Amino acid sequence: MDLKAIGSRIKAERKKTGLTQEGLSEIVNVTPHYIYEIERGMKAMSVETLMNLSEALELSVDYILYGIQRRNHGKVYRMLDEMSDERRLRAEEAIEKLLPYLR
Repeated sequence: MDLKAIGSRIKAERKKTGLTQEGLSEIVNVTPHYIYEIERGMKAMSVETLMNLSEALELSVDYILYGIQRRNHGKVYRMLDEMSDERRLRAEEAIEKLLPYLR
């Protein structure tokens, strides 16, 4: 894994969102110095920190780690997670019916 590339992607997205290292560190629950080290490619991060950064910056883990551009569907996943099983099934059925029209 290329820690410098990972750090660069995190830094670029942080700046795009207008967050400081301090602001991001508060959201992710790490120190500002740790964010600095991650962004410089000096330190690897835990899975928990990776997931927290993914959520905070609304980036996919694939994009953070490998630079593979995928839209983060976090909002959709969060909505589905908050639904009851019955509503989730109905949402899945509705999505399946819509897919042919979205291609």
